Amino acid sequence: MNQLEAATCATLAALMLTACSTGLGERTGMKETITQDEAAAKVQEHIDGVMSSLPDEAELETRQGMNFAACDDPTDGGPKDRITVSERLWIRGLPTEENEANIELMHDYWSNNGYRVLRDERPDKPSITVESEEDAFRVSLRVSDQGSLSIGASSPCVWPEGTPNP
Repeated sequence: MNQLEAATCATLAALMLTACSTGLGERTGMKETITQDEAAAKVQEHIDGVMSSLPDEAELETRQGMNFAACDDPTDGGPKDRITVSERLWIRGLPTEENEANIELMHDYWSNNGYRVLRDERPDKPSITVESEEDAFRVSLRVSDQGSLSIGASSPCVWPEGTPNP
């Protein structure tokens, strides 16, 4: 092997090592995350936080239960075999004629606790979606045609066990 071939081989080897060192562990979505159980606990924390802004009469009623769904369309460009964790609940015990005031209480809570508003369809439709600036969990508020409030929260894409699949 002459010097030119040796230099070419060394350059190619260095390029391959560089490419390998920025492999799976560095790609978006391939990093460790919280587990699905930790995500479920954080979903509940986000819901409990906003519930603390409402009158004491407000109570949560299970609507769907905790949901673990495939992250089929990840917005972070990462792999699809992660999951999202979410829950949607009814807020009971509050008069429907006080919905606007209670929605404003929740909006104020989010504004003062590190959430950014992604969508606020008021006054046309009483629906708000926010995202926590700290952990990218989303929380949404909706009102049914009958005037019932519902609250939901969802995690970003996470690995079920916290680490990428092999």
